[in-house]
Amino acid sequence: MNKYIQTAFLFLTCFGGFCQNDFSISQIPQKIKENADAVVRFDETDFIIESYSKIITKRHWAVTVFTETGEDDHATFDAYYNNFEKIKKIEGSIYDQSGKLLKKLKPSDIEDIGLSSFSEYITDSKKKTAKFDKKYYPLPYTVEFSFEEESTNTFFFPSWHLQSYEKVGVQYARFTVKTFDANGYRKKEVNLPKASKKHFDGKYHEETWEAKDLEPVKYEEFSVHENTPILYLASVQYTMGDYSGPSKNWNDIANFYTTLNKGRDILPKATVEKLKTEIGNEKDPKKIIDKVYKFMQSSTRYFLISLGVGGWQSMTAEQVATKGYGDCKALTNYTLALLKQVGIKGYPALIYGGRDGNNNERFEDFPMSRFNHVIACVPLQKDTVWLECTSQTNPSGYMGSFTGNRKALLVKENEGKLVNTVNYQPERNIQKREISAKIIENGDAQISVKSNYTGVQQETRNSVMENLSQTEQKQWLHKALNLPNFEISNFSLSGQKTALPKLNEEIELLASRYATTSGKRLFVKPNIMTRYQVVMTESEERKTNLFLNPNSESFFDEDNIEIEIPVGYNVEFLPKEISLKEVFGEYKSTTTVVDGKIQHKRLLKICGGNYSKADYAKWIEFLKTINKTDNQKAVFVKAT
Repeated sequence: MNKYIQTAFLFLTCFGGFCQNDFSISQIPQKIKENADAVVRFDETDFIIESYSKIITKRHWAVTVFTETGEDDHATFDAYYNNFEKIKKIEGSIYDQSGKLLKKLKPSDIEDIGLSSFSEYITDSKKKTAKFDKKYYPLPYTVEFSFEEESTNTFFFPSWHLQSYEKVGVQYARFTVKTFDANGYRKKEVNLPKASKKHFDGKYHEETWEAKDLEPVKYEEFSVHENTPILYLASVQYTMGDYSGPSKNWNDIANFYTTLNKGRDILPKATVEKLKTEIGNEKDPKKIIDKVYKFMQSSTRYFLISLGVGGWQSMTAEQVATKGYGDCKALTNYTLALLKQVGIKGYPALIYGGRDGNNNERFEDFPMSRFNHVIACVPLQKDTVWLECTSQTNPSGYMGSFTGNRKALLVKENEGKLVNTVNYQPERNIQKREISAKIIENGDAQISVKSNYTGVQQETRNSVMENLSQTEQKQWLHKALNLPNFEISNFSLSGQKTALPKLNEEIELLASRYATTSGKRLFVKPNIMTRYQVVMTESEERKTNLFLNPNSESFFDEDNIEIEIPVGYNVEFLPKEISLKEVFGEYKSTTTVVDGKIQHKRLLKICGGNYSKADYAKWIEFLKTINKTDNQKAVFVKAT
């Protein structure tokens, strides 16, 4: 038997009543490959729960890649593992568009990478990366992988994402759970195309989900893609190292975290004495919290250590005090230990941090751990103070776009409860500008800008102020300001560190040819600087709800602009007054001329949140009107 025939025989596999051993692209139905970056030819997963302390994952799949995007997403396979997990097998092959075998993976094609070699952290986590050599394989081609893993960490179960990438078709996919106990797992099905089938083979209780002939999906803009088919799985009983227990509800998940970190809040005497000296005779709880937070910030820095159960178990408070660093768990634990020493009770809160606005814990009725971050929560009699303990620059009480506007799992004694963090409504995320400009005869404009930012709108500029030199700040402003040709003559940035932080920005600049001339006419754009530019695609039939990310699309802008026009010009045309109000926001724009000066007022309020798909068409028209109005010009004619 020659090598090619032998390989083809070994990879002969049957799925759902048909056999797949021909990877020719001609075998893919046109409707599945049309406009696709890739097509999943088959994807079969067996998730085996052998006991509450051992799970096995076996997966075998093949993907035909049509574009470079599909290549980036599917041609390489990464398998992550640590001391609890063992990669038992990784195999792979690549085929040309006719289905002919080009190459099988060799051991040298699988790179073993220690993740501690990246960035600032120490971890025992590693990954094996399987990829073919740098020889060019012309598109389209098919990659096939086979993977097996054993794990003694049963706290985390996998999820099945049928179409985790847009523009990917699926010919066939199957996911099977095999368990020693029929009640050994929990599930949440979201938009799955077919009901599952159950079977007992004498050893395992099996439940199988299948899908066939799924056409590529184009993700819609301003959407959380809630129609994507996903199967979520979660454990009912976990084992992680020397720890074990139930994991059926939020209380169980919180209790696990409490158990892991019990007794790790002891501080050195010297640290306690220094802290109490810092606090002095202060009695106001909020001021004490603020002093404790600044004490923590001034004596620590972020550094991740994730060894063994360290992904969940923090360093001790004593270690943080001695070494001066820690990750989110350790710094939160250290901060709570400091607060405890001055008579203030706080709690850790598990959260999914990030600015994409799609909170992973949105399924309140299906407790599962998809947290990636820990913060501190300090309930007071009339208020709650949240502390982001990994930041050395945040004021106490500020969550912002990374941990605000979402739910967190508050970890209390024998209780876990999902609670809301700070909701940053538009009125908290303000940009207010006062602009004074003078246009000279050649069209150049001398412009003075005073801007005030609060909340989420100050975050980027605050980072610029805190981390860049004066020269770098000026370079950043040159890129950030929405003007074509200008030179900054002077600027300043200054901040106020309150629970809702503020930042003041002052800029003096000369904009070349800001106004244009044609014969006797002078053309001036009243809206000098602020734009809301969003590239949108109109859809004949919106399939998902409109989602405006509260971490970026929830703000209040107000501009008051005065532009002095050269003497001798009269008004010929002014943009009309516009006033729009929709459920998701409002926009106003007025332009007048008083004593030879343009007076332009602009207001834009966007309210982040979820809206019906019927609102999408209104959103498109709203954006079109804003874009048109913001770019209109006033026209003046020179008197003769």
